[in-house]
Amino acid sequence: MRRPVSKVLDYLFLSFIVSAAIIGVLIFNGNKNYQIITVFTLSLSYVIWGLLHHQKEGTLHPKIIAEYIAYAVLGTILVIGLF
Repeated sequence: MRRPVSKVLDYLFLSFIVSAAIIGVLIFNGNKNYQIITVFTLSLSYVIWGLLHHQKEGTLHPKIIAEYIAYAVLGTILVIGLF
């Protein structure tokens, strides 16, 4: 089964966002404030990406919005707790 090119590009873009955030956290290894800003930026980018992705697919519902926000908040808390 072949996937549409737009879905592959969507997930490739998400992978780029996450990779850039990981590199950012590693670059700002000595500065906790910049690391936290990087994690918050990643979380916000993830929520925006999810909303745009589902809007383009036509599957954007309030439960999906809440799910993306919940996962972003949970991920942010877990990652910042590791610093």
